[in-house]
Amino acid sequence: MTKKNILIVEDEPFLGLNIKQKIESFGFHVIAVVPSGDEAFQIVSEKVPDLILMDINLEGSLDGIDTAESLREQFSVPVLFLTGFLDDAAKQRINQNPSYAYLMKPFTTDQLKEAVSGFTV
Repeated sequence: MTKKNILIVEDEPFLGLNIKQKIESFGFHVIAVVPSGDEAFQIVSEKVPDLILMDINLEGSLDGIDTAESLREQFSVPVLFLTGFLDDAAKQRINQNPSYAYLMKPFTTDQLKEAVSGFTV
């Protein structure tokens, strides 16, 4: 079985590293941890991941949902949003796309594993 490749887009370095360690402990491969949509584009254009874990609030001009929509149009990558705050408008934008899901912060290791595994069966 090949390891699933995951990109983490998280603008808080400590949290990004923490998520990376958890994802790798589940047996997945983390391509990179980047803080912005611009850097996510750069990574995805070089190596398309099987799943992107994306914070909604990011550095740079695009938020996580805008970034995910642009990436999906070009690369068809599913996205699991990891967020501490989700207003109704953002929830509606996420729910409109079947290749999106979200997990509210703070989440447990088990919740993260279950959410990621749901995408990578």
